[in-house]
Amino acid sequence: MRHRPSSPIALIFTVLLAACGADHKSTDAATHAGTHGGGGTAETTTATSGETTTPTTTAAEPPAAPTELAGSIVDGGVHLTWKDASDDEDNFVVENKAEGDAEFSVVIELPFDSVTYHDTAVAAGTSYVYRVKAVNAAGEGVSAELSIQVP
Repeated sequence: MRHRPSSPIALIFTVLLAACGADHKSTDAATHAGTHGGGGTAETTTATSGETTTPTTTAAEPPAAPTELAGSIVDGGVHLTWKDASDDEDNFVVENKAEGDAEFSVVIELPFDSVTYHDTAVAAGTSYVYRVKAVNAAGEGVSAELSIQVP
C-alpha cells in the first residue's frame, strides 16, 4: 500500500548570486544595497515547505583587504587614506592603538566605498598604529599596519 501525505509539501530552493562589477564604486546606499541585495556578494537560499519560509543570506567570501594605507598629520589630527580593493564590503572599520599597547580599539565604522578618515581624537607626543578592515557577513580583510607619530 502506498502512503500519500494528506497535504502536498513543496520544497523550493532559490540561489541568487549577486556581485557588482569591478568598476562599481557607488556612494549611493540605495544603489549599493540594490546591487548587493543588502550588502556584500551574497548567496541567498529560500526554503519553502507548506507555509514555512526560511530565507538565509550569507556572503560568499570575505572582502579583499584595503591597500596603500597612508597617513599624515593635518589640522592636529591623523588623516588616513587607503585604496578600496574590494567591491563587496558592507563597511570599513578603522582601528588604532597607542604604540606599545597590546589591543587595537575601534576608532570608527565607515560606510562601504570609504577611502579616507580624519582622526582628531589623538594626543600630542603619542605614536599610533592604525589599520583598516573591510567587512562583510563572511568576514574581514585587514590592511597592513601604519605607524604615525603625532607631534
